[in-house]
Amino acid sequence: MLQPSIEALINAEELASKIRSTDFTDCSATVLGFGAMGRHYLKALQSLELERIRVCSRSQDSLDSLADQPNIKTVAGEFRSLDFAPVTGELAIVATPIAQLIPAAKHMADLGFKNILIEKPASLWSNEIIKLDEYLTQKGVIAACAYNRVTYPSLVETRYRSAEDGGITSCAYSFTEIIGGDWEQRHSADELSRWGVANSLHPISMAHGLIGQPMSWRGDRRGSLSWHPSASIFVGSGLSTHDIPFSYQADWGSKGRWSVEINTALASYKMCPLEKLYSKTDSLAEWEEIPLPIFDGQSKTGVAEELAAMLSQEIARVLPLMDLRETSIITEFGEDIFGYAA
Repeated sequence: MLQPSIEALINAEELASKIRSTDFTDCSATVLGFGAMGRHYLKALQSLELERIRVCSRSQDSLDSLADQPNIKTVAGEFRSLDFAPVTGELAIVATPIAQLIPAAKHMADLGFKNILIEKPASLWSNEIIKLDEYLTQKGVIAACAYNRVTYPSLVETRYRSAEDGGITSCAYSFTEIIGGDWEQRHSADELSRWGVANSLHPISMAHGLIGQPMSWRGDRRGSLSWHPSASIFVGSGLSTHDIPFSYQADWGSKGRWSVEINTALASYKMCPLEKLYSKTDSLAEWEEIPLPIFDGQSKTGVAEELAAMLSQEIARVLPLMDLRETSIITEFGEDIFGYAA
């Protein structure tokens, strides 16, 4: 899963340089949905200097701020009313609310888009992702789910350094959520009841982007929250498809946070927060931060990188994304560890 060939391994500095040296001006992209993530996508597309960008939103009011930007065409209306055709190679970025991601992605495919990035998690149910994959494959679409943390410079650097060390020997990660008091007002009941898929798959996908998909595992759950009855404490361990032992832990009622720790025979690497990377080569040493060159410090971390991979096959070769098959597998893993019905 998400493993470049040995020849394609690069570090964070090389990735930033490769993106800067790639000419994206002839590329085209359509952003469907102009909420928080839609705005992040637009900002990242502008950092890549695309000259043809289309932004679609249900609300004309949200598009008014783009009126004075000549390289951006705006389209107001519900996604089912869209009837334009893409230019060759145009990227569709589906950034609607979760409940609309699948029908919106299908509509973009029906319009003729062959290159589609779908905002995470694509669906709260793994079986729906499998069916979407089948639908888009029949249409000849190349699709990926926008788990932007698998394109973090911290992950790219960890992957490179661990390979230099001789490979990853084990991994431990945490997906403890920093719970907001207003979540029940901000999110739908479906989203909250499957919050592990809706949100906690971010650090989980990052860890397994390094060590391979879960192959075998066992876990335990305890506790509950009013909006998440299945559990609130999660612990477990297993083996990945690359035969790497892993363990996970989360306690949503405590004060931890997301983290991923990778071990090799020569060093340990920790991402906490996930955007940063720390290492140590001695058990008694303090963690030391590793400087991470990045392509664009103004965009949300990983977003410009994943868009670059969707727009350039050369960058995709060194920065693989999560296709829908991989997304369905990690979602099914989440359904199991969080105690959700499939």
